[in-house]
Amino acid sequence: MEDEPSILSTYDLLLTEEGYEVSTCSTYKCGHQKLKERNYDAALIDISLEREDLGLVLAKEAKDLSRPPVVILSTGYPTLDRLRRALNLQVDYLVVKPDEAMEVTGVLQRSLARRELRRQMAAD
Repeated sequence: MEDEPSILSTYDLLLTEEGYEVSTCSTYKCGHQKLKERNYDAALIDISLEREDLGLVLAKEAKDLSRPPVVILSTGYPTLDRLRRALNLQVDYLVVKPDEAMEVTGVLQRSLARRELRRQMAAD
């Protein structure tokens, strides 16, 4: 979920090439609706989606779902307040723009593997 079209298309292309099924949104409303309609394994959300920190609202909604996805936040402006708020939401990872594009696939892969390991441990 990213409101910058060039970044959104980069994520879409990069993750699709890595074999992930990708749904994209450029607005809070779209992201909110998609999270309600389907269980996702992961959500990559821009902290500043549409306006300042609306992505944090969406991240909280994602974390509050009965089957929450791995939540990865991205920001071009990593202020201490934003970092603190992201930590309070217990997001799985935070990446900093513009350098995060190539980092995203590795972060996603590690985050999904860690979530699967936690599920297996909880089942035992």
